[in-house]
Amino acid sequence: MSKIYLCGVRIDNLSMEEAVRRGLGKKVAPCVAFTPNAVMLDACRREPSLAGLLNRADLSLPDGFGVLAAAARKKHPLRERIAGIDFGEAILEKASKEHLRVFLLGGKEGVAKTASERLSQKYPGLKVCGVHSGYFPKYGEENAAVLRQINEAKAAILFVCFGFPTQERWIDENLPALPHLRLIAGLGGSLDVWAGNVKRAPKPLQKLGLEWAWRMAHEPRRLKNLPAILRSAFLS
Repeated sequence: MSKIYLCGVRIDNLSMEEAVRRGLGKKVAPCVAFTPNAVMLDACRREPSLAGLLNRADLSLPDGFGVLAAAARKKHPLRERIAGIDFGEAILEKASKEHLRVFLLGGKEGVAKTASERLSQKYPGLKVCGVHSGYFPKYGEENAAVLRQINEAKAAILFVCFGFPTQERWIDENLPALPHLRLIAGLGGSLDVWAGNVKRAPKPLQKLGLEWAWRMAHEPRRLKNLPAILRSAFLS
């Protein structure tokens, strides 16, 4: 099965290789990629309009083992977990080899710049053509100025890291003003990880599906998401 629906949200059943190929393969208009996790799906269950927002993406990738577990219970197992940050890194690796220009948008002042510097060291040949913090009005002249900056930088790839659902709404509303992109993806807190401000869980915990527990232990503010994660056992 190429896709399933959970809480009204389409989830594409792809490998990472297929997701990257589709993400960069659209020629006419930007490919929009979202990465729903259990917390996002729980929000969509309570507010169906959010499911409609997510379903306007060209790519909807399963971020989290709660999503995979729910799909398995529906007898439609997904091929693999594709966390937003892992998808982003796979795209960056491809971009560094194909000389595709990348713009990083989000985080506090200075975070995107630091992330850019660290990513450029990790992926030789990567061209980050611009950065901007996520702290600006998402409407009016200041928003228009950010859009101009992205277009003038001739970005092919734009990572938007505002968090759900702000980033998805911003992408949906501003997509027509960004016609030259090949890919635009909402990647939540990825910039903080790339900047070195937040550490990901060790690989063994990631493989066990316990990255969420690691993040809560190290970022207590995320404890508010615990009820939604526990409810992921009953997603449908």
